[in-house]
Amino acid sequence: MKTRAKKTVIGTIKCHCCERDIPAKENEHGTLDVSCQWCEMPVYAKKGTDAHKRLSARVVRFPVPHDATPASVAEPFIPPSPEKPAARAARGVFDVFTGA
Repeated sequence: MKTRAKKTVIGTIKCHCCERDIPAKENEHGTLDVSCQWCEMPVYAKKGTDAHKRLSARVVRFPVPHDATPASVAEPFIPPSPEKPAARAARGVFDVFTGA
């Protein structure tokens, strides 16, 4: 089964069509994804292409804090504990009329 690459928001860019500020995302392979949610115009550029160089030059990148830790050093994700099942089945509207 194929899995999708995780995308991280690296900054903002103006949409080519409607000129609104939209998030610029980059996946783990370096592909830029600039898809506008208002006019639904998708723009993708693979790493190493001329389109990627031109598009990444237009991206206003978010500042990176100096004390940022890499993702591999960050704390591991601990899933929440599962909820306990109910002690008995809840009564519904149709349970009232079955015993009369």
